[in-house]
Amino acid sequence: MSIYKVTFSYDGTNYFGWQKQIGQQSIQGEIERVLKQISKSDELQVVGCGRTDTGVHAVYQVTRITLAIDIDPKALMRALNSQLPEEIRVIDSEFAPEDFQPVFNSKSKTYRYVFSLKRESNPFLKNYVTYLGKQLSLDKLNEACQLFIGEHNFEGFSTKGTPVKSTVRKVTSCAIKESQMSYGPGLQEDVLILEITGNGFLKQMVRLIVSSIWSYAQGKISKEVIVKQLTEPSTEKVAPTAPPQGLFLVKVEY
Repeated sequence: MSIYKVTFSYDGTNYFGWQKQIGQQSIQGEIERVLKQISKSDELQVVGCGRTDTGVHAVYQVTRITLAIDIDPKALMRALNSQLPEEIRVIDSEFAPEDFQPVFNSKSKTYRYVFSLKRESNPFLKNYVTYLGKQLSLDKLNEACQLFIGEHNFEGFSTKGTPVKSTVRKVTSCAIKESQMSYGPGLQEDVLILEITGNGFLKQMVRLIVSSIWSYAQGKISKEVIVKQLTEPSTEKVAPTAPPQGLFLVKVEY
């Protein structure tokens, strides 16, 4: 068996998330389908560093791929890119040691969430930006961001998924800045981007953090409500889950 570290970039708009699901089109499912054709074998395994949800994108999804054949990593990259849908691309491929585990070996992950204060969506960006239609203070947004930095129990900012040993995670940075996104030749739209880095993230954790930050900036909840949810987690969420559009996995450090 040969083991590879393969990094993918994908547009998750038309997929039911990363994880393979019966009867649904997923990123992992598409990769495994093509690998079976390349290796001419069902004996393979694909493990990703994170399970992105339906409609969520990844600039940098690191995987461990195990195959029954021995193929040069760059040849594997070319073969995958020639047969995968255009929304899924391999950006790097190399041999990996037997003990490489993309989830447990990662030191940090960085996500970005792109949103706009405009009400009317841009048809070219609607799958990559969430449009709020509300006027929010950047200072207020960043005040809330600061509350999430540090080591906390994020159980109250997650949903049930694959069982985990602990819901404690450490967020090392969280901030929102003004930026622009291109959508055509010489055309750009003003957006806000939240960037958050941590040693790991629970299911829908980033989207629940984002929605809580919005709610604070709108005056719907106080800082005390957020802090209490971090110290005394409740199953009752302090804000609804933010939409998947606009969420990108952008970096994984090893």
